[in-house]
Amino acid sequence: MSHARNAPDPPTTDPVWTPILTGLRATALDCLQTSFALLADHANGSGSHLALGARYGFRTHEHDGLVTVEATSDDRAAEAVDLLGLRVEGRWMQLDGPQVRRLCGPGQPLYVTADAYDLPWCPYHGHERMRHSFLVADVGAEVTVVDGYHNDTAWGAARPGVWRLPTADFDAALAGGAHTLAVAAHPAPAIDVPAMLAGNAERARRARPRIADYLARIGAALDTVAGLHRFVLDVWLLGRARDLHEHWLAAARPDAAAALAGQGARWQQLSARSYVALRRAQAGRPAAPELADALGALIAAHLDALESMTAPPAAGTAPAGGDGVRAAVLGALGDTLHLDGAALRTTDVLRDLPGFDSFRLVDVIDRVERRLGVEVPATALSAADLRDVGSLCAMFGTAAGGVR
Repeated sequence: MSHARNAPDPPTTDPVWTPILTGLRATALDCLQTSFALLADHANGSGSHLALGARYGFRTHEHDGLVTVEATSDDRAAEAVDLLGLRVEGRWMQLDGPQVRRLCGPGQPLYVTADAYDLPWCPYHGHERMRHSFLVADVGAEVTVVDGYHNDTAWGAARPGVWRLPTADFDAALAGGAHTLAVAAHPAPAIDVPAMLAGNAERARRARPRIADYLARIGAALDTVAGLHRFVLDVWLLGRARDLHEHWLAAARPDAAAALAGQGARWQQLSARSYVALRRAQAGRPAAPELADALGALIAAHLDALESMTAPPAAGTAPAGGDGVRAAVLGALGDTLHLDGAALRTTDVLRDLPGFDSFRLVDVIDRVERRLGVEVPATALSAADLRDVGSLCAMFGTAAGGVR
């Protein structure tokens, strides 16, 4: 079967995955997040993926000599573990199609990333190289692929869907190698919403100097086509992250979501302006240095909104309490030590838990801080606070209360 490079194959329908795709906030997700989001909603119900937008953070990487906010695959996997309750139980690098097909068992979809240039259902097929995620949901006479990506590209629209490929076509698509994850789903961890909002406000305040440096660096590269191309991508990514946070907030704390109202349209306008500037630069026309100032203004408005959300919840909104902290601690212990609830109930003493040691304790603290959106001061990490589940909960409860 041949695939026209400028005409991706039409999707089909699936009784399991089509309803999940319909409920996905795909326009607020990047191409690495979508497949984790699908796994979360498949396991824990529609809308579970919105937790990916709970925690604000600003992290940059270097890519081809340019600064960018583009997340790595490892970043996205860590977020899925911490916020969605997913667990990576197997990881394989550079597999070919037959190897991926052999790994896929009944009812065990695989998270796969490969080069979008080689994927016949993507509009990037034959046009642009980038890592792109999808699920391999079933393998038989055909391979069922589920892709939640939603975006408009220069080569057509990418829309969420299900595709069934002949094995030969699937193997050809993965001839360049695929990174594959076996992901197990567990109940989604409880998010202490007031603590998360307070943590977001604190992270927003701390991020301002890093953001100023980022804006200066990305602005200095706007006189190059490569710099503008990276700018266009970063605006797209930052805008989607902001949208996802607003969707989560609308579900978790509707009264606070009003602080973000109207921002989405301004991000879309900047995205359009930056894309026009890129096309003009590719045609040899002058750059648009004012774009960095426009991006800075949008980021500042988002930070201001985040910092305004530390007030007590409105009447009728249930505050988080000790149960939320304890659920976060137990969830982190279970994920780190690979223990279920029954095993965790056998003892309250941390050192008596199978597999527990000081290295695992560091992992547990990091996971709980991420889930609650708090940071425990180094001075608070005393031996007395680190000996059992109860003292650990008390330590995080104090930290959560201290940033309110």
